[in-house]
Amino acid sequence: SSRSRRESGGPAAAAAATAEVRLRPAGTKRRRERLRRAARTAMRVGRIIMLATPAALKYPRARRSEEAYDRWLEFCMRQCERGGAVVVKMAQWASSRPDIFGTTFCDTFKALQDGTTAHAWDHTEGILTQSYGEDWREHLRIEHDEVLGSGCIAQVYKGKIDADDGSEEEVAVKVVHPGVRKGIEDDIGILRGLAHLLERLPYGYGEKLRWNNLSGMVEEFSRMLRPQLDLRNEAEHLRRFNEQFKDSDEVLFPKTVGTYEPHPDVLVETFCDGVPLEKFCRDNADDEDLKARLCEVACRTVTTMIFANNYVHGDLHPGNVFVSPDSKKLVLLDCGIVNEYDDADHDLLVNIIAAFIRMDGRHAAELMANDANRRLAGTGESVRDAEGYVASIENLSKTPRKTDFAFEKVTTYVDYIFNAAARHHVIMNSVFVSIMLAVKVQEGVCLLLNPEIETVKIANPIILKSEAERMKRGGSQAVVDLMKRQAEDALRSFRVKVDRQMTKAKVALEGAS
Repeated sequence: SSRSRRESGGPAAAAAATAEVRLRPAGTKRRRERLRRAARTAMRVGRIIMLATPAALKYPRARRSEEAYDRWLEFCMRQCERGGAVVVKMAQWASSRPDIFGTTFCDTFKALQDGTTAHAWDHTEGILTQSYGEDWREHLRIEHDEVLGSGCIAQVYKGKIDADDGSEEEVAVKVVHPGVRKGIEDDIGILRGLAHLLERLPYGYGEKLRWNNLSGMVEEFSRMLRPQLDLRNEAEHLRRFNEQFKDSDEVLFPKTVGTYEPHPDVLVETFCDGVPLEKFCRDNADDEDLKARLCEVACRTVTTMIFANNYVHGDLHPGNVFVSPDSKKLVLLDCGIVNEYDDADHDLLVNIIAAFIRMDGRHAAELMANDANRRLAGTGESVRDAEGYVASIENLSKTPRKTDFAFEKVTTYVDYIFNAAARHHVIMNSVFVSIMLAVKVQEGVCLLLNPEIETVKIANPIILKSEAERMKRGGSQAVVDLMKRQAEDALRSFRVKVDRQMTKAKVALEGAS
């Protein structure tokens, strides 16, 4: 009987033993991968510390003179470049905001917008051969020294191909840097770990960062950055931008070249001639009308992306904006980062930003508080003193009456909103954070062209059209609400104009006396 038991249990035992043998290598492989990842992370942290330490040690001496400070900033910029793609991307965005980091800092670090060290030509040759075959030189001609720009993810060459009519056509060839993907994954892991640690700081600091949703910001940053690592995504972004702005005579995007299929590591697109925005502003420093008109174009374009299209260029720092040779169009490049949201998040986002633009802080705060309570449901947490939070945001929106736009300096208001959110336990939506980051980067373009622009005059018609289209889908009551809001907008605009006239009259009387 013992033999029969062994025979009857034999197949089951054999299967279990086989499964155990199969699982053992898989588990060992996962452990080894975790160890390798931990080792890479430790090495990466060590490298960042090694890059940051000399800069910190040099700082006291840098404050002795302006020349020493300039040399120190140059050193810091080169250290950032060695820090990898994530560090460079953050520095690119920072360099577009002289109002936050100062003109000296931005003048130095803007070199990272398109002037990072280029990778070797051998790598480019290998990628082109792998993507387009050994004979690519017969139909695509690129000079080694024709590097148009090098960013944190890829570099761009100027090339030529044979057009259908036999003539030569200029193209831009974008090639991803070697090893950049693994570096970004390691850096995102470090940022996650850092966010996890910071959210646990004592004395209330960690709690504030938790309510500001620091971890969510890291995930949103990761979500935005990853598509850049596959240039097929950028090709799709270009296709959609060109479709959405096909009737515009104010903005221009490159197009993919149909005979060259996009690959993860290489993209061939049309060459768009133009002048970098920074240079254009220097060359036309006295032509305020021209710069103001182009600033309106930039504002109108971004507002259309946010409110009408729900498809937003997420990397519009000045290094990615050119002006066409006839000074009539903005050329928008490097479309690897795009913000797109589902319908619910987009409606929430549009309603919040529209409320701020209308200086209706109460409605914006109510939307954010309701969204926070919805996402906190089931956690045992809720917004603390919702009316206090609403009142604080309402006071914020009433302040900048003279400029007619509550978000003309986004940074000030975002900081205020984050502090109020932490005080009242309003967990910030990462969608709102990501679009505010895009707006903050784009604001750098406006600061170059026309810091005094009254954005609401450009944005409001686009917002109204977008709201009207969405509300029509909501039925008759939604249309009534829209008409009411339009009347309130008209009244607010009239009130602002009266305030301005009264202020001018007061200044004139004071001057006369």
